[in-house]
Parts: sequence; C-alpha cells; structure tokens
Amino acid sequence: MPGTFRRKKRGIIYVRVSVARPDMISPELQVGHAQQLADANDIDVVLEPIMDLGESGRGFEERKIEDIKEMARNREFDVLILWIWSRFGRNLKESLQHLDDLMAYGIEVRAAREDFDGKTTIGRFAIAQMLNIAELESNQKSDQWKDAIESRKIKGLPHGGGTRGRFGYYRCDSCPPPEKGEPMEKCPNCKEGVLKLDERQRSYRAIYRRLYESYAIDQVSTRSLVLWLRQQKIVNWTGREIDAGDLYSILDSGFALGFVRYTLPEEKHKVITRDDGTTKIVRKSAHRDITAFLYYKGKHEAIYEDEVQCERIWDAYVARRLAGRDSDKKNHDHSAKYSVSGSLTCPGCGYKMHSYLRAKKVQRPWINGNPDPFDILFRCTRHMKFKDCPTNGVYVTLQVAEESVKEWLAEQAESDPEGAATVPARIAQVQAAKSSDDGYGDDQIRLQGIEHDLKKVRAREDQLTEAVLDELISKDAARRKRAELETEKSALQMEGAQIKRRLAETPQIIDKPEASAFSSVLALWDVADHADRRRMLRKVLREIRVNRGRDPKTKCVMWPLWVPPPPKSKDLTLGA
Repeated sequence: MPGTFRRKKRGIIYVRVSVARPDMISPELQVGHAQQLADANDIDVVLEPIMDLGESGRGFEERKIEDIKEMARNREFDVLILWIWSRFGRNLKESLQHLDDLMAYGIEVRAAREDFDGKTTIGRFAIAQMLNIAELESNQKSDQWKDAIESRKIKGLPHGGGTRGRFGYYRCDSCPPPEKGEPMEKCPNCKEGVLKLDERQRSYRAIYRRLYESYAIDQVSTRSLVLWLRQQKIVNWTGREIDAGDLYSILDSGFALGFVRYTLPEEKHKVITRDDGTTKIVRKSAHRDITAFLYYKGKHEAIYEDEVQCERIWDAYVARRLAGRDSDKKNHDHSAKYSVSGSLTCPGCGYKMHSYLRAKKVQRPWINGNPDPFDILFRCTRHMKFKDCPTNGVYVTLQVAEESVKEWLAEQAESDPEGAATVPARIAQVQAAKSSDDGYGDDQIRLQGIEHDLKKVRAREDQLTEAVLDELISKDAARRKRAELETEKSALQMEGAQIKRRLAETPQIIDKPEASAFSSVLALWDVADHADRRRMLRKVLREIRVNRGRDPKTKCVMWPLWVPPPPKSKDLTLGA
C-alpha cells in the first residue's frame, strides 16, 4: 500500500537586532542557527528572513510583527523560527499576547537556541520564563542608563553628547584627537569629561559674548550674526560652516553661560491614539523647543565669571527666543512649491536658487488661488545668505523660467524626431562617458573588494561568537579580538562610504527620449499642477542655468540629462 503524501511544514525566520555594537549577535549568525533548526526538523523555509534591524525589543509598534501576523492569518507559513526568545521581544505582556495570537492562527513558534514546545504546559511556562528574563535584562539596562544620566547631572556634566567637543570648547591638550569608528581615548587630565573654554588661537569667550549680547540685548538678526561668523572664518567644532540652525543650536544649549541641559521627562515621549481607540507611546522628535529642557549649573567654565551676569544674559536670550516663537505664526513650508524649484542654478557659484514673493502692495491679482508667475522671483541662495556670490546673485521670475522651459520642450519635440539615435546625441553620450570614466571603474572594483572583505570580517565575527558560545575561548580574549575586527570593519565601511559618495557624484547619462515624450509633456503642461510639472522636468533636465540680463532667449540655459553637466563653478568654501 503506497504511503500517503505529507506536506513539509513551511517556515519563516525572524531576526531582530536592537542596535549595532561590538558584542551584538549578527543577523547572519541568527539566520544560520534558525536554518539549522529548520533543516533538522524538515521545515521548508519559504521566504527570505524577515529582519528588524535597529529595532528595540521593548515595543512592537515599529516592527514587522503585525506583518507576520497578517501572513499567519493568510496561512502563508506554519512555523515561525527565532534565534532565542528575547529576539521576539523584551516586553513580557505584549510578547505573550502576540505569541497567543500566532498560536491561535495555528502557527508553531520555535527558538533555535531555546527550543521549547509551546503547545505543552511546561513549554509555555519555559517560554514565559525566558521572556521574563529578557524583560528583566532590558529593565536593568534601562535603570543603569538612568543612574548614569543622573550621576552626570549631579556632577554638572552634559548628557552624553558633547564629550568630544563643542563650539568654543575642547576636551584636552594631551589626548589624541577623536577618530570616527575608534574608541575615544582619555588621559588622567580629562577623565571627568569637563570641557575647557578654547582660548588658544582665538578668543571664543569674546565670540560667545558678542553672539549672546548682540542677539539678546541689541536685537541683532540671526542672519547678520551668521554673516559675521562667515566673514571672521569661524566654523563649528566639526569644521563645518555655521548656518542659522547651527547658531540656534549653539546658543539654545546655554553651555557657554555655564549650563548643562536635560530633557524634561514629559517631553521625551508622547501618546498617540490608534484608529481602534487604543493608545501607544512613541518617542518625540529630537528637534525640541527651548522650553523642553531643564538647565542645571555645569562644572565647566562659563564666558562670564559672574554667575548673575550669566543668568541675566540667559533670561534676555530666552525672552527673545520665546517672543520670536510666539509671534511667528507663518509656519513656513520650505518644500518645493513650483515647477522649476530645485532646478534653477546660479552661474556664478553653482548654488541652487530659492523663491520668494514680491511685496503685497505691488502684487498682481492671484490666479486660481495661486500667485501670478510674474510675482514669483528666484534668487541665488548663496547671495541671499552670505553675500559672496561672484555674480552678486542672479534672479529670474517663474513666468520667464517656465516660458523658457516650454520653448525648449517644443524645440526638442520638433528638431529631434529620432531621439537618442541622432548623431549629436551619440556624440554627447561619448563625451559624457569620457568625462565620467576617469576612476569610475576602479572605484567599482574597489567597492566590490570592500564588500568581499566585509563578508570575511563578519564571518570571522560569527566564528568568534560560536567559539564564545561553545566556551572555546575566554570572554576577555574574545572582547579584544572583537575590538580588532570592529576597527577593521569600521575602516572598510568608511572607505566604502567615501567611494559611494564619489560614485553618487558621478553624473548619470541617460538616452535621449523620443520626440513623442516631449510632445506629451507639452500637452500635459497647462493642466498639470506644479508638483506634476516638476516630476516631468526632472526626468529630462539636469539643471537650468540662469544668466544675467533680460534677454529671454539667453536668460535660461537648459542642461538635459543626456549631456554632461555644466562645468562646476569654483567652490566657495571658507578661506578659499
């Protein structure tokens, strides 16, 4: 009698890693162990592993558990395979609830390294205990962080960030400068992490005093202060030029006035109501108002010796900041608004141009709820912010720019019926390939080599983890070896990031579309809104250079995507 056919159980693998750190269990290792369990139990893994990378186990809102439950409802799999139970969650109550939901759909949940039968009473008890232990470990880590933060607050030290440096402050004279991806070394002189006011090459005490007094007492605009910083060639401690947002961040911290700040507990999270009426707690954005912090006396040196003077300046600064916040009801939207937004560039500095409306008293009547295109002007952003554009800032109205674009589209539709097959188009593609080929191939080959080297490093990390789990190597020896591997991996990742940036900056050349594509754009232009027009233009235009003068024929020059980009203007970096 022939045997009856029995279908294999279908399995999926779930992987979670909360945050990248030297001692983390890599996703590849978790997948490997889960696959071993599947092979040993004749389970057919039917999908690629579902991964929650960089997600905490304390909550389920931002993770893919709901997607897995939806797949379970649709009977797309039979077994969910984890590495260990803490990968499912570190919140006992919610973890058990989600497990109950999965089991109610007939799903079997297994853990490769902690394999208990969830269908039995003892198995359910063991699973609950493992989840309880995971929640305990998570809560203990949370308590340790809270104690560390409270200790820094009592000592007058800032919370975590800024220990490497701040604007006008530095860490130590004798320690080596910090390097990305490397552990920060500390000498006995700076073990406490108290930053020093920088008076070595320029007086940051005087700079800070001018900034605070000009803004808080003399009511000087932020733009004027940013221009002054640019003229004095003063940069942030990271080496980047300071803009208005950076300036507010520097002054809002109150650090130079002797304060360290900590976020109010009620400002860290907010409660959101779901569609079904239930609520969830989510972390608020890091961009918080000045009123979202408590300010404490810091241990570092302030720019004024007199604490009363520091408080007086701070009160005046806060008063102006809050007055500006309360009076500003415009809620400016900085997103692209018009068809050519983001495409117009200045020929002098190469910077983008931004739009603004003419004064109301000279505006023409609006058309269908939108300003008249003649009243929308685009001006060089560099000139408006820093007054150092070589052309003193060109400008163009939206009306002129759109008319130039439409004329160009009509020319393309009439003059080149065969599109990229024409001789001029082929010549342009050859020139573009020649201009972008220098070093491109070498970068691609090196990037492939880096990916190969990273795989080898990860494999060595997995082998090291296996050795620790099997007690073949001591934890101290493993920690030292892991630090070496982490250093090697960081160097490879940094080199890879630099190569990717170079490749991203290499101009992409497309085949020229056929005439029908340009005719279609022209046909849709008048009925399309600004967002649709902008999307259509970005498929054919690299940028629009705006020249000086009033001649509409030469005012705007189109640079399409099938020719090399225009020569770059000399970069206007600080000190150039």
